[in-house]
Amino acid sequence: MVRTRCGGSSNLDHVRPTTLVRRRRGGPSTSVPNEHFEDYIEQEEVEVDDKDYQGEPLDKSLLINYEHHVARQLWDGLDCGELKVVSHGRKINKLGAPHERIQAVVELFGLGGLLHASYENLDRGLLCAFVERWHAETNNFHLPIGEMTITLDYVSNLLHLLIVDHFYTQETLNADSVKDLLVKSLCVDRGVASEETRHCRRAHVRLSWLRDVYEDACSRRQWTLATRAYLLHLVGCTIFADKSATLVSVFYLGFFVDLRLTRECSWATTALTHMYEQLGDCSYASTKQLAGCATLLQGRIYEHFSSIGMRRMQALYSEDQPQCRMYDARKVTSNFLVRLQLDTLITTSIRFCSYNEHREERPFEWISLFSSYLRLGNWTQLNMSERVLRQYGYT
Repeated sequence: MVRTRCGGSSNLDHVRPTTLVRRRRGGPSTSVPNEHFEDYIEQEEVEVDDKDYQGEPLDKSLLINYEHHVARQLWDGLDCGELKVVSHGRKINKLGAPHERIQAVVELFGLGGLLHASYENLDRGLLCAFVERWHAETNNFHLPIGEMTITLDYVSNLLHLLIVDHFYTQETLNADSVKDLLVKSLCVDRGVASEETRHCRRAHVRLSWLRDVYEDACSRRQWTLATRAYLLHLVGCTIFADKSATLVSVFYLGFFVDLRLTRECSWATTALTHMYEQLGDCSYASTKQLAGCATLLQGRIYEHFSSIGMRRMQALYSEDQPQCRMYDARKVTSNFLVRLQLDTLITTSIRFCSYNEHREERPFEWISLFSSYLRLGNWTQLNMSERVLRQYGYT
């Protein structure tokens, strides 16, 4: 059975033992789109907290982790403070534009939108206020006007990433396979690979180390190696940014071992799965950092909540660019102010379908309405498009 990771954990081991309820399970474990998905329902006993909390959901059978949610702390008058938001926007500039031999490959693989799609200035108060509304069980924001989320279509428009293609299915790497992958893909000495992973104390490498590998490969005109190093650095600074702020997981290097297959990956799916994973983790009171593609989250807020947050429209924006580039963050918004704005939110102040003018560049893909599990390696996350049909223009 496929399991989702709720709040960063693959098991519901932090739920208090209480009343038993039935949950519906199901979903694919391979590529999307795929007409061979087998939908099934397995009746499983899940433990749900029966203790009373302020502001809790009336029906406890869905939001079963409310006890640990940051919202419960806020109802109790305990403000956990703003999260530290990880941003690698400036690190992309350190590496600079790709060599002309690599630029065409980046575009061919559908990753060109990431080259200039990162906000250097993130509005931490704005992001934190929305994270407090996120629930991992439904993978969406619970607002006074109903539920909203980040969809595959949003990723396509905001970052110009491809939706239709395959899930990334590589399994977790152990210490030896991490070194093997570095040696095979980047042609570094095994001793160098061992030293780097030992320095990082896990299956990661430093972004600065990766920049050195890239520059060395370019100087020796080893373009395949340089391409792999550049692409790993690019996705590590954007859609796969983690909480370390200086490292990138070697796991993602598997995307680029066979460059012929790289273009067959559904990059929008991988980015969204990673973002769901990070948002689910950050919605718990014990989490202090927000990782993932913060530009995707902030761009989504700018696009649909025009009355919330401070931004400036870019005069030189054109429709052939990722739509997140339409905006420039001007200043940090007060977390407390955004909370008040969300509390008084009304339907007419939201732009539900804001990408119609962008369809010539990014046509709507019907697979965006896909409702089941998205996958990134061993991570699986529910995509529940049926809960947010207003965002697709439906009632």
